[in-house]
Amino acid sequence: MCRGPAVTGLPAQAAGQQQEQENAGMSAGASGMSLRKAAVLAAIALAAIAVALLPAPPNAPNAMIGFAIVLASVALWATAAVSTLVAGLLFFSLAFATQIAPPLALLSGFWSNAAGLVFGGFVIGAAAERSGLGRYVARGLLQRFMSSYPRFIFGILIGAGALSFLVPSTMGRLAITLPIITAATQEAGYEPGSRGYVGAIATAVAGNFLTSFAVLPGNLTNVIALGALEAIHGPQTRYAEYLLLCGPVLGVAKALLFWLCVIVLLPAPAPAVPAASPQPLPLSGAARRLGVLLACTILLWSTDFIHGVKPGAVAVLAAVLCLLPPISLANLKESFDLNKVTALLSLGAVLGVATVLIHSGAGVVTSGLIGKLVPLDGQPASIGFAAVSVLAALISIPATVVGSVAVMTPVLGSVAASTGLPVKLGLIAEMTGLQMVFFPYQTVPIMVGLTMGRVPAASVLRLMIPLALLSFIIILPAQILWLKLIGYLP
Repeated sequence: MCRGPAVTGLPAQAAGQQQEQENAGMSAGASGMSLRKAAVLAAIALAAIAVALLPAPPNAPNAMIGFAIVLASVALWATAAVSTLVAGLLFFSLAFATQIAPPLALLSGFWSNAAGLVFGGFVIGAAAERSGLGRYVARGLLQRFMSSYPRFIFGILIGAGALSFLVPSTMGRLAITLPIITAATQEAGYEPGSRGYVGAIATAVAGNFLTSFAVLPGNLTNVIALGALEAIHGPQTRYAEYLLLCGPVLGVAKALLFWLCVIVLLPAPAPAVPAASPQPLPLSGAARRLGVLLACTILLWSTDFIHGVKPGAVAVLAAVLCLLPPISLANLKESFDLNKVTALLSLGAVLGVATVLIHSGAGVVTSGLIGKLVPLDGQPASIGFAAVSVLAALISIPATVVGSVAVMTPVLGSVAASTGLPVKLGLIAEMTGLQMVFFPYQTVPIMVGLTMGRVPAASVLRLMIPLALLSFIIILPAQILWLKLIGYLP
């Protein structure tokens, strides 16, 4: 089939030759891409083998093998040389083959508190989308903020913040909000590619993810770090306590900083059709039932310090109720697809990475290495907090946010011993650092969300890089000050 004027009118033989050249070029491009991936895989394999062959410390004879497995896994996640599913399966294959850790310990991530939160989040997100409750909440909030561009961006942040409490999954919230916000931007006159469109989608995606660090089950990073912390160090963080520690700074202050950066760095005119959005449709019976169920779920999450039931168990219970035939708010087919199954496998693999670091002794070696690079002995707890935050942010650039969790969580104990920083606050320090995201590739929800919203990753760099730098200057000191004011940080 002719695709343009360059082919139109050509003799059949010439057209055939041109088509052959195009096919050859496409094949060469595909081959080149395959060669690049093969080169990356070869480099990762050689690096892992080289690390495995290094002499191990006498007190940790398997440390280098553990390092090699972690290096290969994190590198595959960071480079996307293979799919996330394949990378997770390869991690488990290597771990089981080398017997680097007990099998039950390696698989414990699949029945952890974190896994319960992720499973519940997928089902609740599907129920919110199916019943229309998520769209109702988002549309109702957005209608009040269409009189100007700054108010429009602010409304998106408010909607994302509200849904962080209702839907404990970034991807679930994106599935609910992006169709509405995309329609709202076009209704407001912001065409795809314009600054107004990029600012709105970036807010719905990056703003959604970054401010959700304030809510314990608000995103996958939080629950992965929580699961790793509990697996390694034992102390548990309650829903209400975490909200107190993180909400004011990582939630409210971060949202205000994000809003300011968007309106300054991605300015746009006022919406062309202010306040012209259609009225939200009445809530369906299913949406009302889900609203009651979510209210009960949030009540149980926020009072876990009274009843002691873990947030993951509450999320699983809510998910099961959503799936029960008498209620029928969701079904398994809608709740789980290959991407979500991959996310669950990745969760188990990342928690398994922490297990490998512990049982191989690589975690002890890593702690010593970080201690040499960043000497903390005798430093106050606030310095330890700042060091954990900065290291988590910097490590996430080459290793992604998930990889940073796997590297940093095991060393929190040594930081606590050196500075007196409580291990629980070490988790808060990690989250403070991990919300300083410089590039979209560092986290899956931002990359996937921008793709869903048809915004090139390069278009948001002018927003994300300054935002991350300002977070070092403003958010990190503000978080330390807040923890001191409420008496948690010595």
